Amino acid sequence: MYRKIIVGYDGSDQSEDALALGALIAGESDARLVVAGVLQFDPIWGVRYPAFQQAEVDFSRQIEQAAASVGAEAETITSTSAGRGLHELAEELAADLIVIGSPHRGRVGQAVAGSVAMSLLHGSPCSVGVAPRGYSEGGERRITEIAVGVDGSDEARMALDEAVELARAGGVPIKLIAVAELPSVTYGKSGPAGGRGLEEAIEETMRRQLGGATESVPGDVRVEPVLATGEPAATLAELARADGALLMLGSRSYGPLRRVLLGSVSAALARSAPCPLIVHPRPAKAPARGRPPVAAASVL
Repeated sequence: MYRKIIVGYDGSDQSEDALALGALIAGESDARLVVAGVLQFDPIWGVRYPAFQQAEVDFSRQIEQAAASVGAEAETITSTSAGRGLHELAEELAADLIVIGSPHRGRVGQAVAGSVAMSLLHGSPCSVGVAPRGYSEGGERRITEIAVGVDGSDEARMALDEAVELARAGGVPIKLIAVAELPSVTYGKSGPAGGRGLEEAIEETMRRQLGGATESVPGDVRVEPVLATGEPAATLAELARADGALLMLGSRSYGPLRRVLLGSVSAALARSAPCPLIVHPRPAKAPARGRPPVAAASVL
């Protein structure tokens, strides 16, 4: 369960979206919520000019007002970039989740990771959430369904564990999605290689992964297993379009411990998710021996 959540805020429309999503998840998980603003400066300045100091005072006041609007704490920090500042604050506070907004170029209702999000999604010390554009508009928001992709990796097992806790707290169902990505047909001297036998083997593997994931979800949490075929990112996006859906993924399976590193699926969804997206980092240790090998889509 998330215990400490940071919302990246700068007064923009997209940061209002992040604030709305962060407050929603914090409310569901009873987490400590921190609204953080990063005042960027160029290190070559060398000294703190009066104009810069006044800007910091004004910016801090803006952050405090935003935090007060959702009953959160306020933090104003200085750094050479927003991504770096949020990254360092997350390490200092031992945060579980950083939430940021989508850039303006995304369609309304679509989560699109901008430069800050992408920098966080390549090395963040905790999970990273991206709020869709326009998420703060249109009245009160709520989570109605949590979609989690299944592929058997330990990294996204962490995403499933978090999804279970959040679903239990909010009384909402989990949609477990296993996507069988069928290989392109190649031709040799004897004709198509692999054929239907290979496709059936892939589908059966994903069916087993889906079954293991379904069995691992506690009985007090509703779960809907879905087996689909197609390109993983596009298929996950299509199946997570329900109003109020939240999509959770794991990051790819190699790289530093407790760091988010995007694989091809999570990278694609960071650019085009139809709903709020949370990408979880590589866990510090694998699941206990004997536990079903389940996780969110990550390394495909």
